[in-house]
Amino acid sequence: MSLTQRWSVIVRVFVRARGIRACVAAVLLSSSAIVFACPPTVILLSWDGLRHDYVRLHPEVALPGLARFATEGAVAERLIPVFPSNTFPGHVSLATGTYPDRHGIVDNVFLDRERGMYRYSPDAGWLDAEPLWIAAERQGIPAATYFWVGSETDWRGQGTRFREAPFDGDRPESAKVDRILDWLALAPAERPRLIMSYWAGADGAGHLHGPDSAEVREALEAQDQELVRLLRALDEKQAWAHTTLLVVSDHGMMVRGESLELGAALEAAGIQAQVFGATTAHVFLNDLADLDRAEQTARALENVQVFRRESVPPALRLHHPTRTGDLVVLAEPPFTLDRPAGIEGQMMMAAQALGRDFGMHGYDPALPDMGGAFLALGRGATQGARLGLVRQIDVAATVAGLLGIDPPLQSEGRAIDGIAADQRPTPESCSR
Repeated sequence: MSLTQRWSVIVRVFVRARGIRACVAAVLLSSSAIVFACPPTVILLSWDGLRHDYVRLHPEVALPGLARFATEGAVAERLIPVFPSNTFPGHVSLATGTYPDRHGIVDNVFLDRERGMYRYSPDAGWLDAEPLWIAAERQGIPAATYFWVGSETDWRGQGTRFREAPFDGDRPESAKVDRILDWLALAPAERPRLIMSYWAGADGAGHLHGPDSAEVREALEAQDQELVRLLRALDEKQAWAHTTLLVVSDHGMMVRGESLELGAALEAAGIQAQVFGATTAHVFLNDLADLDRAEQTARALENVQVFRRESVPPALRLHHPTRTGDLVVLAEPPFTLDRPAGIEGQMMMAAQALGRDFGMHGYDPALPDMGGAFLALGRGATQGARLGLVRQIDVAATVAGLLGIDPPLQSEGRAIDGIAADQRPTPESCSR
C-alpha cells in the first residue's frame, strides 16, 4: 500500500471514530497537498563500465560528484553483475531484477533460433521480463527513460510517459542532464517520478586503453562534471527530502589478454558454425551431427570451459530455450575467444605486442575486476553507509521500494539492506 493510500485509510478511520468530519477534512486536504506535491522520486543513472574501484584507482583525478556520494550517501563495496558481465544483459537485469535466462538478453549479440539475430537491438520486444519503467507505469508512477537498454520502444503495448530515443552514442551527458532537469521542472502532477538514464561512463576508454589508462581518468572526469551539475540543480531545488539519486554500472573492466580464436579452430576442423561472443561464446552448428567434433575442437583450446547446451551449469543462469548455443564456451580471464575482424584485429595484435593495453569484461561476475558500482544519495540513503556487496538483480526491487510500488513482475531481487524506503518528505521540500 502506498503512502497516500495508508494516509487516506487512517483519516477515514479517524473520521468514522470521532465524527468530526469538517475538521479532519481540512487536515486531509492540507496533508494530501503535501503528499501529492512531493511524492518520492528516483533518478537512476547507469555509467557504462564504471568499475567499483575506479575512484581509488585514479586518486589524482578530481571527482567531486562521486566523492559526494561517499561522504553524504551510501556506497557499496561493489556491485555483482549477472553472467555474462556485459552491457546489454547487465542493463536489462538492472531493470527487470532477474537473470538472462529469464529476461532473455543473454549477451550483447546472440542468435534466437526462431526470431533470428539480436545485435544491440533497440526493440523492447526482445525482453521476456517486465522492465522497471513498465512496472512503474502499470502502478500509476510516471516514468522517463533516456537510452536505457530495452526502453526505446513499447514493451507489450505499453511505454513510458517520457522517452528519449533512438540511441545516439554521440549524445553528450550534458544533453542528458538538460533533459532530466526539464523533466523535473514540470508541474508536480506531470513530472516523472522514475527517471532512468544511460551514461557512457568509462567503457569506451577502458576497452581501447585499459582500465589503468589516462583515457579512463579523463572519461571519469568528464562524466563527473555533469554529475556535479545535476547535484547542484537538486540542491537548488531542495529536492533531497523526496529524491533519491542512484549511480550504478553494468560491469567492471580488466586488461584484455590473448585471443584463442575459437571460430578459426572450428573452421580449420571443417565444422560450419556461427559463433557469438568474445568471452562467452554461443556456438550454433549448421549440422548437429558435428556436435562431438565441435566439442572436441573447442576442448583442445587451452584456458576454456566447454558445455553442451543441456549441461550449462544452472548457476550461470544462461540456459534460454531458443538463445543458448549448441555449445557454450567460456574463456578463462583474461583470454578472449575472438578478436575484431580484418585490419582492426591485426592492429590490435600489433599494439598488444608493443605493450599497449586493451580492456575486456564479460567474465565471472564474482571476480573483483568485473564488479560494478552502486552509489546512493538523498532520500533513503544513510550518510556514510557502506553497503558491502550488492547484486545487480537487487537494484529494481530497491528502486521499487523507494517509490512505494511492487517490483517488476519477474523480479527475483530484494531491496538492498541499508537503503530505507520509509522516510517521508518534509513539508519544506514540497514547495518546489
